[in-house]
Amino acid sequence: MNLMVLSGEYSRLHAAAMLSVVASSYGKPVNVFVSMEALPAFHKDPNIAGSALVKGPVAQKIAASGGQDFIELFQQAKDFGEVKLYACGLVMDLYHWTLGEMHPVFDEVMGVAGFLAKAEGQPTLTF
Repeated sequence: MNLMVLSGEYSRLHAAAMLSVVASSYGKPVNVFVSMEALPAFHKDPNIAGSALVKGPVAQKIAASGGQDFIELFQQAKDFGEVKLYACGLVMDLYHWTLGEMHPVFDEVMGVAGFLAKAEGQPTLTF
């Protein structure tokens, strides 16, 4: 399964992470490409990450519940099985970020063409 995570909306990030956890717990490999407004939410600097997130009413309740956030869920998915997260090279270049500045859930930086080659012939969901 392939996921393209493009939105900075907390609910979309959380949904993509939950789907990754469930799929990996069933032994399904998952490739996750994080780009556009979603990528800043994975920055280690809380000022950058926090300013990127948009939280609607349900997302506010999820965050207030004290449960796992989307980064913890993606890490859990990786712990369960074959899950790879790729940070978009274009966005990384635009901000002059390195992988070391991002949460360590990422496996590598990748461009859109590289991700499309990985995803070819398989379903891809967009969040």
